[in-house]
Amino acid sequence: MVIKSYQPKSILNVQKHIDGGWFWVKYSAFPYLGCQYGCEYCYWRDEKYNPHKPSRDPEVLEFEDAFSQYIKIKENAAELLGKELSKKPKDLIYLDHYQPVEAKERLTREMLKVCLDLGFPVFINEKSPLVLNDLDILKEISKKTYLTVAWSIITTVDGKTRRIFEPKAPSVKARFEAMKKFSEAGISTGTVFMPVLPFIHDDEKNIEAVIKKTKECGGEYVLEGGLTLWGYCKTHFYKVLEKHKPLLLAGYKTLYDRKNKKQDPWLTHTITIHSLVKKYCQKYDIKNYIPRPVNFFPEHLQINKKVAADFFLRAREIQLSSGMNYKYWALQKAAWAIDELNQDIKEIYKNQGKKGLLAIKGVGKSIAETIGEFLENKELEEVI
Repeated sequence: MVIKSYQPKSILNVQKHIDGGWFWVKYSAFPYLGCQYGCEYCYWRDEKYNPHKPSRDPEVLEFEDAFSQYIKIKENAAELLGKELSKKPKDLIYLDHYQPVEAKERLTREMLKVCLDLGFPVFINEKSPLVLNDLDILKEISKKTYLTVAWSIITTVDGKTRRIFEPKAPSVKARFEAMKKFSEAGISTGTVFMPVLPFIHDDEKNIEAVIKKTKECGGEYVLEGGLTLWGYCKTHFYKVLEKHKPLLLAGYKTLYDRKNKKQDPWLTHTITIHSLVKKYCQKYDIKNYIPRPVNFFPEHLQINKKVAADFFLRAREIQLSSGMNYKYWALQKAAWAIDELNQDIKEIYKNQGKKGLLAIKGVGKSIAETIGEFLENKELEEVI
């Protein structure tokens, strides 16, 4: 294990659009490069995201898995975040990184202070109970703007199989215990059930157990997502399967081949998992999505965010239950347009009727009809 410090020139990542229907984040910032937990399915290993470039850090070539064995500390993380966030409109920021190095460096804590001071809401997705060390600041953020602490959990069983795919991560038991403490502190919390590993943790018994345990620990939601494999991430994961679960390789190759568009086993698997998650979320009275926070936005834009949230959630439902078809893209594009609109959509409708709604890029006749019904009937409370 090698840990090095450096000073980057920037730290804030800004998405073109929020990831509507999922985490709802516009920004993200992380104080470390690499992750000591080294979960074998992590897509950050792929060339597109991998922070370790041999051209910049030739010593990474000495490691079997540089992603988990070569950690870089951004010494000026909090200072950079303060400078960059102060120039941005308020929106949700993905901010965490409670791997073991955080216990000493406390950079995430300093970045949380920046978010608190500037009034930025925070989304956290964690595996480590180390986040409880910052409960004092997190309570303040939750009261001032918004905070949810989502727990990355793929099973309730801390057995050999879980440890194969999350070799250095904290126990699932510790994660659920921390979830309960956040819930008892009045902070929004829940489970990010990602990735649902095919043929490993995708059985109905495990899905129900994760949802049931989340509910018991005060979680408000379970958001599931499938395993995506491409590039080096796929190569790495297949090596892990070959070593520990070789009998599953053939099934994975069939699932992720995806050459036959008429019979897509990956999509079939996605649809099956989503239907099971919905079934058990309904059984245990828990949401199968993260509710969108809107109260930190300017008051005249909050209705826009609520309308957009509904369309984002409809689009996500189509994506997971039938695939990304024409209707999905129509809803998604309308949601982006409404979400980024600087005028109060309620005033547009009041003054110009459906003609005004149709003038919004991405809004067609049927979507304009739906928006009109929402604004007239006030049917938006369930999406916040």
